[in-house]
Amino acid sequence: MSRQLLKRLFIPVLIPATLVVISFLIPFWYPEYDAIVNYLKDEQGRLIAAPPFTPEEMPPFGSDRLGRNFILLLLAGAKYTIFAALFISSMRIIFGFVFAVIYTFVPSFIGKAIRGLGETFQYIPLAIVVFAILIPLESSFQPGFLPSNEYFLIQLCVIAFIATPSLGIYLGEKMKLFLNEEFIQVSRTLGAGRFNIMKRHMLPQFLRHSIVLFSEQVAQALSLLIQLGIMLMALGGLKIAEFAYSNLDPSNPVYFSETNEWAATIGMNIQLIFSNPLLVLAPLAFFSLIILCMNIISSQLRKVLIEQEQPLTKMKKAKVKEKRNVSAASEELFTLKQ
Repeated sequence: MSRQLLKRLFIPVLIPATLVVISFLIPFWYPEYDAIVNYLKDEQGRLIAAPPFTPEEMPPFGSDRLGRNFILLLLAGAKYTIFAALFISSMRIIFGFVFAVIYTFVPSFIGKAIRGLGETFQYIPLAIVVFAILIPLESSFQPGFLPSNEYFLIQLCVIAFIATPSLGIYLGEKMKLFLNEEFIQVSRTLGAGRFNIMKRHMLPQFLRHSIVLFSEQVAQALSLLIQLGIMLMALGGLKIAEFAYSNLDPSNPVYFSETNEWAATIGMNIQLIFSNPLLVLAPLAFFSLIILCMNIISSQLRKVLIEQEQPLTKMKKAKVKEKRNVSAASEELFTLKQ
């Protein structure tokens, strides 16, 4: 990997990595970042504000409805959001490859049935399917029967499993085209079996493409998490705080995420978008930043690994070498050889 490529990938990789590191340090820097603040007082002890606090009262982004500093919540939830996207993408790549191999070598009538079923599911929002599967588990999490960490992993596995068939069919179609290449037919003629073809040809080809696919899948996973968050499907579980002042007052529940991941934060504050738009725009900005970084990484890796674009340093060296060869050849033309 050339220095020029490393320079191109440095900032897109540095931004998510920095957010993850800061996310792990927030509980040590601000141990009470998640504490509920019922009101703010001035120096004379008088009440001056009630949550949600404005950016002027609690800079820089204000607070949520529980009075917690919003920027600290976003930074603390960065590790869960980014890890979720990386985990889902990794599982989709692994399961998608296995699914694609099976899809490639099954009889044609079974492959057509799988492809038809997969094309049908392309028109069904995956967020609705995932929500329908996971919503029964909320009844186990709310009473405390299911720990948050276990619920978090179950959610990620379900999301990855549901989103795998579409990727598997896509890879399977690519594998079928690859198996029709002339050199593959020659290998078969020379006696190569399916295992040898997969080991010597298909697997190296897939590994090169999988690096690019992984960065693309991260952006898609983040987009799917946003949809689930708007449907109040919080990764790690949903918590409810009751804000009714007495038993005679009407119920006033406030929902918040156990892990403070960004997607659920958007869904739980969507009702406040007119009164305090930063509660929705700030996590969306973080999502956009990470997706932009993933798109840049994907485009740069695609140019080098798939489109076979030479790094700039190699291109410059090749041009210099070509000029030297031309000059040397011109000198030979006008040199009298004895």
